[in-house]
Amino acid sequence: MTSRSSKIAAAALGATAAASAPAIAAATTYIVRPGDTLSEIAVRHGTTVQALIQANDLHDANLIKVGQLLQIPDTSVGLPGYTRGTADTESYTVRAGDGLFKIARAYGVDPTALARANGIGVNANLARGAVLQIPGRLARANALLTHTAQEVGVDARLVRAVAWMESGWQQGVVSPTGAVGMMQIEPYTGDWVSRYLAGRPLDLHVAADNVLAGCLLLHHLVELHHGDSNAALAAYYQGDASIAKHGLYGDTKQYQHVVGSLIHRE
Repeated sequence: MTSRSSKIAAAALGATAAASAPAIAAATTYIVRPGDTLSEIAVRHGTTVQALIQANDLHDANLIKVGQLLQIPDTSVGLPGYTRGTADTESYTVRAGDGLFKIARAYGVDPTALARANGIGVNANLARGAVLQIPGRLARANALLTHTAQEVGVDARLVRAVAWMESGWQQGVVSPTGAVGMMQIEPYTGDWVSRYLAGRPLDLHVAADNVLAGCLLLHHLVELHHGDSNAALAAYYQGDASIAKHGLYGDTKQYQHVVGSLIHRE
């Protein structure tokens, strides 16, 4: 858990830091299974629908077939520069019935890369409760943020930068005030977004719902402020009621500046 000011400082450092890109661990091929859609496959593997269409010479994104072999393009393409040098793994706690291949498939990761990242063999028995490190976190988060922003109709660069500012693209982050997940949504804000913007209950502890809540809120705030994304950022951080009463706080102005810097770093 981090304070608002420490998150701003960390993101500001990320806006100027330069380091090597994360190692690529995504699977290079995928066999389509019942119920799959191209958008779900893209997000799971940290890529885009358009990249999958191009890599596989697909003429209709809705006409993929069970058993079809898809080539997965390079997932490092499209990662913003400010993500460089950042830890590219996320933790997973093994459940009953899990095997390495099952987990690798769920995360769109190459099984050999997953085994290597955890110092085990691909056929190793996994103990329930064991914690694995899953590589490729950044590409998966980037794909989810970008896809959801495009679905909602809000600038994907803005969404990616806000999520980086708020959590470093980490779904497990919870702030001292109770803000949850990648977009750092307060529970009462999540309830409001669920009721008035999403039209269904959103679970802020689920990455897809958390990102959807943040995207819907940003879209609403940009429209409310007549397309002024800087004003929308201030409202996202401080709240319009507080701004009307107190004006912009100093850390709100810093927040606007750092997010703007991140956007220009892409």
